[in-house]
Amino acid sequence: MSIAYAPSHITGFFEICEHLDQRHMGSRGCGFTLQAGVTTEVTVAEGEGISVRINEVEMEAPTTRFVVRRLASGHFVEVRSKMDVPMGCGFGASGAGALSTALALSDALSLDLSYNGAAEIAHVAEIENKTGLGDVIAQTHGGMVIRKEPGAPGIGAIDRIPVSDVEINYVVLAPISTKDVLEDEGVKRQINQAGRAALKELLQRPTFQDFMRLSKRFAMETGLMSDVVADAIEAVESAGGTASMAMLGEVIFAIGGHDALCGFGPIHTCKICHEGARLL
Repeated sequence: MSIAYAPSHITGFFEICEHLDQRHMGSRGCGFTLQAGVTTEVTVAEGEGISVRINEVEMEAPTTRFVVRRLASGHFVEVRSKMDVPMGCGFGASGAGALSTALALSDALSLDLSYNGAAEIAHVAEIENKTGLGDVIAQTHGGMVIRKEPGAPGIGAIDRIPVSDVEINYVVLAPISTKDVLEDEGVKRQINQAGRAALKELLQRPTFQDFMRLSKRFAMETGLMSDVVADAIEAVESAGGTASMAMLGEVIFAIGGHDALCGFGPIHTCKICHEGARLL
């Protein structure tokens, strides 16, 4: 049995970067990891088959199953993940699940894989299943990650914005299908135009404040921001805080303005995670 942890990841803005080689496909953009994440325990036995349980519920979890098939074919593998964040809501949950599974399996089977080698498989699993583009590379580093060039860990290029132990308040309204967005050519064009411009500006002034401002602008320019999210952001700003929308999910994340968020749903609070995925 082996156990690994990966932080969740919120993206504020991004640009989709296509490539025939899935290792080189991904996104440019910026986001941050949260301490709330995914802790995965894997058990390997003789036989064949895969069981994936997330928060004690048997799940299809295609991204995680892809990792298991790639690393542990010919074995029976039981994956048990404790997930601190909701799936499909812009927290990089599928990436964290795949990454923690890859690290735990590599350890359990004593595979000849480096850290980036295991993480690359999780990245490819995300690309193959259209559940994410740039979460895994951010989750291997932790902190506030600028994805300067697309690709899997070891291929993509990142930088980081130094931040303290910032507390993030967030409210989850509804999921958004990453796969549906990635398959809509019109939306992809809007995302790429807005994301490219946002990254260019952020690289000129890489600060947390500019990230929040550019994330909000990105959500508005792409048409991904709903009226409810816009109202919540306005309420937080009126209370002296700053807020934006997680990509891709109908989720408001904010610094400050806690009381203003109360009217939009249950508030969760979590600190930024400064470390990447790891074995426990």
